[in-house]
Amino acid sequence: MLRADKKAEIVKLPLNLRRLFTGRYALASGRRTFDARWNKGQVEEILAQQAESPVELFRHDERGYWAFKDCFYWEDEGLSADDVKALALQRIRKRERQLATAHSLMRAEEAGQAMRPPVSIELRRAVFARDGGRCVECGGNFDLQYDHVIPYSLGGATTIANLQLLCADCNRSKGATL
Repeated sequence: MLRADKKAEIVKLPLNLRRLFTGRYALASGRRTFDARWNKGQVEEILAQQAESPVELFRHDERGYWAFKDCFYWEDEGLSADDVKALALQRIRKRERQLATAHSLMRAEEAGQAMRPPVSIELRRAVFARDGGRCVECGGNFDLQYDHVIPYSLGGATTIANLQLLCADCNRSKGATL
C-alpha cells in the first residue's frame, strides 16, 4: 500500500560544529528527521528527477520512502518505481475527478439547476420486488442499478413506473437513451 506523507519535507540541517557538516539535507516528517543525508547537489537532482518519475530516497525499517510530483510517499511492500508511479498517478487522477465533480455541482447549483433527487428506500424496495431482483434486460443479479426508463436528464420522473433494475453492463449500454 502506498501512503502519502503530507507532513514530509526535505529540510536543511543546522550547522553542527562537531561534525563540521554544512549544507546537509534530510527528510523530516512532523518532529522526526530521518538519518539519510544529502548535499545540495543531490537534493537538486532528486527534485529534478521526481517531477517525471518516482525517486526512492531511502529504506528504513521495512519502509521505502519516495518522492514523486512534489509529494512524499512511503510503502512497506517493496514496490518498484513503476508501481509507485502507477499508484500515485491513480491517486492524482482520483483527486482530479473529485474536484471536477465538485466544480460541476457547484456550477449547477449556481445556475439554479435542480439536482437529481435520490431514489427513496421505499421506492427502491418496490422496484426490486416488482423486477424480481434481476436485471430486466439480461436477467442477471450482479451489480444491479436503478435506471430511469425515460432518463432523468430528458425529463423522466423518479417514480415506480419510470424505474427499472438493470445490471451495470446493461445500464452502461443503455446510457441516456430511451
